[in-house]
Amino acid sequence: MPDKRQPAFDWTTLNLQAVLLAAGFIIMVLISVFTVFVIDRAAEDDENLARTLAIQDRLTTTLLALRRAESGQRGYLLTQQESYLQDYTAASPRVMPIVEELRDLVAGDMALTRTANRIKALARIKLDEMARTIDMQKAGDLPGALTVLRTNEGRNVMEEVRTLVSQNIAEQANVRAARTEISRRNNIVLLVLTLTGSALIILIGGTSIVLVQRNYRKAEIARQELAGTNNNLERIVEFRTADLTEANNEIQRFAYIVSHDLRSPLVNIMGFTSELEALRQDIFAEVTRLNGELAALNGKAAEADGKVDQLGADFDEAIRFIKNSIGNMDRLINAVLKLSREGRRQFHPQTIDMQALLGQIAGTVSHRVMELQASLDVEALPPVQSDPLALEQIFANLIDNAIKYRRTDEPLRIKVRGRANSTQAIYDVEDNGRGIDAGDHQRVFELFRRSGKQDRPGEGIGLAHVRALVRRLGGTMELKSELGKGSTFTVILPLRWSVNARSAA
Repeated sequence: MPDKRQPAFDWTTLNLQAVLLAAGFIIMVLISVFTVFVIDRAAEDDENLARTLAIQDRLTTTLLALRRAESGQRGYLLTQQESYLQDYTAASPRVMPIVEELRDLVAGDMALTRTANRIKALARIKLDEMARTIDMQKAGDLPGALTVLRTNEGRNVMEEVRTLVSQNIAEQANVRAARTEISRRNNIVLLVLTLTGSALIILIGGTSIVLVQRNYRKAEIARQELAGTNNNLERIVEFRTADLTEANNEIQRFAYIVSHDLRSPLVNIMGFTSELEALRQDIFAEVTRLNGELAALNGKAAEADGKVDQLGADFDEAIRFIKNSIGNMDRLINAVLKLSREGRRQFHPQTIDMQALLGQIAGTVSHRVMELQASLDVEALPPVQSDPLALEQIFANLIDNAIKYRRTDEPLRIKVRGRANSTQAIYDVEDNGRGIDAGDHQRVFELFRRSGKQDRPGEGIGLAHVRALVRRLGGTMELKSELGKGSTFTVILPLRWSVNARSAA
């Protein structure tokens, strides 16, 4: 037998590639998750840092606005010039809105909220003090305004505001520095993680490429080896198919020659038998004549006639036996010749309407079906591309067998059904006849072998011939039968017949 082994794949390399792919995927997922986490933390740190800077800005702006307003107030009181009131007028309305912004920024931080509330209260005291002194100056009460200034109430307020602002700015500077450091570390961690992950992915990718190339080279070598093996196998199959075809042809030629040559002595035997029959008439006529003469001499004619009649009966029985044997031999030789001729016949495939073909077969046996009060139903059958003569012989033989081996206790019913799949057409010939014993399911397909009671004429070549034709058409046969309950012969044929299918058979 040819070597049908196929080169195995390098499963170790494939498993390693799968592991590397899984590792790369896990690394990418981890990098992505950690990157999202770090970016989220960085965004939170940036938000906190921006909030810190905003708090510092509002603290500084509040202090500067109060100082500008105070500078305008003092300049106006000391010089009585209206131009100094411009700074006061521009700065004082901005103080409280800035303080409110500060309070909104520190919401949620109890310590900073207390500081913002204290700055708001101090800013209101300072603004009230500045507005009161300016109003007194405008009313002409400069001494009273100066007296208010000399109480140092405004100075103490500003000093406290400056102290609070300075302390909180310093605290926020520390917070900003800490958050800046955290953000820097997070960025460094993110950078290191990204570089490490990229390096690992590059390493895994490079390793995978090497493994893929190595496996590809092995697969290519295996493919070439497999192609060479398949080519050798195809050549071997072609050689063996040719040998089998030649052997089959030789067997068919041998069967034809043997059958043809057997007919010569058989014809001679038949001829000599006919001569013996003619000679028998002459011999027994002469014996009868001599017996008559003998009877005339001694008077014993009755006894001699009895012996002659018995001898004639024995002779006739021997002749009938010889003739029956010759007839059986002739039928067997004709069967072998028929099989030999069918084996040499060339098939001519064409698309066949199986419904019409079975209809024709049913028409040829319709008179027998009517005589037996039987029924032959042909259901919808799929078409097939095959040899029409071979198919006609196959199904005509199956239907003829169903009629021949019917039961006498029940009207015969024959059904022909069909179906098809993507590659095959399947036909069932079902009957309710005598059936076949399970032990004879294979025997009935053998040449000159029959099953059951031998009360029907035949040589035992019908089903053997049918199976041989089915095989030559590239198909198979199946039998389901139970004794006393009928049989179902299933013929499975390729939808499209080809030379390869016939050769394979």
